[in-house]
Amino acid sequence: MERLCDLYFELSNDDRLEILHRLRDNPMTVTRLARELEITTQECSRHTARLSEALLIAKNPDGVYALTPYGRLSLKLVAGPSFVAEHRDYFNAHSLDLLPREFVSRIGELGAGKPTGNAMVSFGIVENIMRDAEEYLCMIHDQYLLSILPLIVSALKRDVKLRSVELTSRGDRRNLNPERPGYISQEDEDFLIKSWNEKDSQSRFIENIDVFLYANEKEAIIAFPQSEGGFDYLGFSSTDPDFHKFCVDTFNHYFEQAEPPTRERVLSVYETRKAIHDEKKREG
Repeated sequence: MERLCDLYFELSNDDRLEILHRLRDNPMTVTRLARELEITTQECSRHTARLSEALLIAKNPDGVYALTPYGRLSLKLVAGPSFVAEHRDYFNAHSLDLLPREFVSRIGELGAGKPTGNAMVSFGIVENIMRDAEEYLCMIHDQYLLSILPLIVSALKRDVKLRSVELTSRGDRRNLNPERPGYISQEDEDFLIKSWNEKDSQSRFIENIDVFLYANEKEAIIAFPQSEGGFDYLGFSSTDPDFHKFCVDTFNHYFEQAEPPTRERVLSVYETRKAIHDEKKREG
């Protein structure tokens, strides 16, 4: 425990932490470090001496400092607490309690993510992700955004592979409202249902949604549930490779845990569609 406290003490200083970050990619002399950090050489020497004593950095015979293996590992491990601390207000209002421990331990991979700010910004990013998809789309959502239905149809027509994880309670297509706004044409809705039935679009169902997530092959957005439950859709988005990998790995975890649709659920799609056709025919 004493060594852990010593480590956190060394990392608690902004200048010392910045020195470690600077040395992560390029070994440097004290003079160069001081210049880049805009501190005096004497002050920089004190910091490097402390970091050397803590075995986080080491100086070679030429006077150049570099991270030790211990220092490199420590810097990787501090990425998670750094990200959480930077966004402490968000994580004080949102919960990761339901997220598997393996992903909680990797939370630092989201470090390059930019806060979305509000739900409308989040939904705008979702729409851009869908428009820009060329290879695949991954979605975990607690409800369908009806405004993106045309984008789903467009993506499928571009041969984009679509996979989604949805709430089991929302999977029964018999609950569709025939009077809902016509976000897509009847032809496109038939195409969407046909794609879903023929597995061009793969939907799976799960009892609880632990994250809100959309990703294509280049960009991703992720949001966590509020502490009291439910989503306000505030989260983080990025094109950073580490951020993207975290999101895709998270999606794959839940997709593997979710259940494919039952035959009864598939048949209910056609029952719903027939009911809507029959209703329109009676009105016409």
